[in-house]
Amino acid sequence: MALRPFTLPADLPVLIDLIPPSFQYPENPEWSLQADEAQGFVESMEGIQRLWPLIRFLQVFVPQLRDVMRGFVWEEDNKAVGVSNVMRMGATERWLIGNVSVLPDYRRRGIARKLVEASVEYAHNRGAKSILLDVLAGNIPAYTLYQTLGFEHFSGQVGLIHDGTGTVDELPLPEGYTVEPTHVLNWRPRYELAQRITPELDRKYSPVEEGRFRQPAAFYMFGPIIQRAFGSQGKGFIARRASDNLVVATASINLRIRAGGLNHLTLTVDPAHRVMAPYLIRFLLRQILEQAPGRRIESEVRQWMEPVIAAALDAGFTKRQEMHSMG
Repeated sequence: MALRPFTLPADLPVLIDLIPPSFQYPENPEWSLQADEAQGFVESMEGIQRLWPLIRFLQVFVPQLRDVMRGFVWEEDNKAVGVSNVMRMGATERWLIGNVSVLPDYRRRGIARKLVEASVEYAHNRGAKSILLDVLAGNIPAYTLYQTLGFEHFSGQVGLIHDGTGTVDELPLPEGYTVEPTHVLNWRPRYELAQRITPELDRKYSPVEEGRFRQPAAFYMFGPIIQRAFGSQGKGFIARRASDNLVVATASINLRIRAGGLNHLTLTVDPAHRVMAPYLIRFLLRQILEQAPGRRIESEVRQWMEPVIAAALDAGFTKRQEMHSMG
């Protein structure tokens, strides 16, 4: 039995071997990692492997990239049986724990606790002011573990899924608003919108800081290369109030340009302008169905953004799971 640091790129095969079997829930099949999700994950890890020389180059000029996918691996029986990753959230002193996974045959031995404890200690040693993680609502063992480690439940998000088939009726653009395309890495509108609408409790645990949103200049240059390596293409959109150009919504779609995998939709709408939610959901859904058909479409929406959730369900999405955000 041994705990050791997670290293890149050598441990990417560890993630490929551990994540798909570890994220299976026979008692709750809707939580389980599906075949297309596993395929997309594996392709992402393989993309990192192919791009590693470029990533190493970028790390010289982009300090926050040096804190991507840190963490720890637990080994038993001469193999890796558990892993936990931790990473800095942009250019801030907030950190995020993810990929906490242990193979089914090695659960209930305290391995997850040791992995998360080590990740928390690592983040604190790197100057973390706060650490966040998400856990499936209903996963009582994991939720209880994080509580005993000092994490508090403060918010959550809803996971939505669309089967990627059929057609969607087009709605008229609400009067007094405009929608325009933007670079998918255009961070300032997202930052300004989040500043204005994020609830106070979310701000307490996950402050709206410019460093979480600002994208390094190098990303604009190498972003298309990175996306192609991951087999995807991103597009961004901004909705404004026409009278004063106030940003009322930001959106993006991530389209698969290879067989398999999932498409992704992200939408943030100012609740004061909820009239835009039904239009934008259907606008984005039509874009995906026309440009990358035949693949499921996933979306994660903060629980406090009820108009977006309602609009997505009305447009054909179904609620797959809920996540508790803890910090």
